[in-house]
Amino acid sequence: MIRLKKAKITEKEKARRNNIFIWTVFVIAINLLQILFKNWTTSLIAMVGTIYALYRIVVYENPKNRLSQKYYDWKGNKLNK
Repeated sequence: MIRLKKAKITEKEKARRNNIFIWTVFVIAINLLQILFKNWTTSLIAMVGTIYALYRIVVYENPKNRLSQKYYDWKGNKLNK
């Protein structure tokens, strides 16, 4: 049996993965509410909440994305932290 080496996960990466998990649970919860209560307000809340969660995961909290205001300035240069 071949054993693969486990890569060490930094605290920053653990926090990022935990944050993605929280946003995933948020999206599942609001879409479950949309399924249970079928009216236009819950559909609107679910749609806006899902889009915002995707924005947070894909754009804002992604250190490799130059559109991220958390890691880059408006010119696309890395922020000094």
